[in-house]
Amino acid sequence: MRIAALGVLALSLMPAFAATDAVSDAVLVARATAVMSVKQAPADRMLGVHKGAPVIVDVRCATDCPRLTVRIIRYIIEPGAVCIRLGGDTATITVPVSLQERPQTFCIPHALYQRKLHVDHPYQK
Repeated sequence: MRIAALGVLALSLMPAFAATDAVSDAVLVARATAVMSVKQAPADRMLGVHKGAPVIVDVRCATDCPRLTVRIIRYIIEPGAVCIRLGGDTATITVPVSLQERPQTFCIPHALYQRKLHVDHPYQK
């Protein structure tokens, strides 16, 4: 229930246009393959709702931005039972943190996970 409550809280904090917009697998794939302009500051962006759960483009950067930026497209729910029920996949991704990198686990939309599009280095394409 705690995870569900976090999802509801996340939905309430998202802009109105994103909170109600349903996104398809095709929209997720298109966003995952888009090249980010180096002029764009790394920032998280809400994509909308996919299969009933909010999806975020999570941009992580530490000491060498934008070169070492990592973009993760994920659900805003914890990995585990809720993620599995949603049809999501659990992925452990190495993300930059200060001068180091460390693994973190996320719930990923299956449409991206199966194509290995859930994480990339958007400025290095």
